[in-house]
Amino acid sequence: MSGQPGDSAYAGVTLRPGRCVAAVIRDATVVPLPRVLHGAIRPAGADEVLGAIAAAAPGDIQAVTIDLSRLLLEAVLHPAGTGRVAVIRIVPRAAMDPRLARSPAELVERLVARRFTVGGGHDLLGNELCPLDTAELARVCAHLRRAGVRGVAIVAPGSQAQPEHERAVADAVQAALPDAHISAATDFGGQGLVAREATVILDCALGAIANRLLNVWEDAIRRSGTGAALRVARGDGGYSTPSRARALPALTLGAADALELCGAAYLHGAQECRVVLPRPGGHVSGDVRHGLAVVRAAELAGIGTALVVPTAVLAPDPGVSQNGEPRWVRDVPVVHASGDPDALACVGAAVSQPTAWIDEVAFIESAEHLERIRREAEERVSAIVMANGAAPGTAYLTEASIVAVPYSPAGTVRIRVRVAGAADGGLRRAHGGVPAEPVAP
Repeated sequence: MSGQPGDSAYAGVTLRPGRCVAAVIRDATVVPLPRVLHGAIRPAGADEVLGAIAAAAPGDIQAVTIDLSRLLLEAVLHPAGTGRVAVIRIVPRAAMDPRLARSPAELVERLVARRFTVGGGHDLLGNELCPLDTAELARVCAHLRRAGVRGVAIVAPGSQAQPEHERAVADAVQAALPDAHISAATDFGGQGLVAREATVILDCALGAIANRLLNVWEDAIRRSGTGAALRVARGDGGYSTPSRARALPALTLGAADALELCGAAYLHGAQECRVVLPRPGGHVSGDVRHGLAVVRAAELAGIGTALVVPTAVLAPDPGVSQNGEPRWVRDVPVVHASGDPDALACVGAAVSQPTAWIDEVAFIESAEHLERIRREAEERVSAIVMANGAAPGTAYLTEASIVAVPYSPAGTVRIRVRVAGAADGGLRRAHGGVPAEPVAP
């Protein structure tokens, strides 16, 4: 399996509370660092890690990809240093049942300091349910200003199709609180009000800690003098730029699982395989296609509710039958991962690619309209993958599906598109993806 192009070296770093593991890929060969490093969330620790990486590949480090997902998940599970946020729901009317007015996940709800409801919202196809209540919005903004809130999560039904109300609320909140971190559900796409709200709450709560971590590593990269690019692993196993991760830190959640799958596949020279990972409660398995983990928006382990952030699809491994045959149909090679999971994740991070994903609903009237919708979706996601660090012309389509939405008007479809790219042209050829349509200038 081909790794990064050329003779340059690429590093992957996995961060945990009190523990850091790193590996370097050079000339398609893995160079593990000789020991586990500590304190990598502080400037001196980051300097030590980068020094060890530079020593493993003197003068050749092109990029360092860091996985923040375990640190950020720990911040959610034990939120002593995580900021609490105000939540604004834009719906036609407030929930009458208190249980419907909160998140079903206790872990998510304890991050919420105060909830507000503003009249408004759209249906699945972007039709306005009721006008935005600007008077109530002004009262909410005044309250937030007096309270000195530093983080605001905003969610509205139908904002995937029509973000007008969410954008208006975000603009008003930004004017009232210029320094606040604002997370809007329209930036994530996906389906389901509960999942979208949970995602923006986590995104908003993690903004400050993600910013601190990225500042530490950006400063350390500058001090190292290597000239290496800093990349941040995403939940789908790809990477994005620090600026994108700083703006949308929730997209980094769940990256470790996808990176483990990709790392194990890389070490076994497989681009198409099923990977079996050891876990404390038993083995789980996930698939790799085109060198990328198969991902879906689903519940992230430990959170207690679904999110709209795509993460690796892991299922309990069925093992083998009594006669020793696998219980699944062996349609692809099976890779049994072994060794330190963090080391596998480091390898996966080092060989990762910039990726992007959209999940939205559209209404189609004809086959020609469907083709235009598909092409526009691919162009939008290709633009996003370039913002995540891909060079122009390297984007390629890895997954696309258009399916009818049940219990909806005829012609309502759900569109999912995933695109990957490369910092240069080498990885597209190595992974053999289908080139996406170029983005119009």
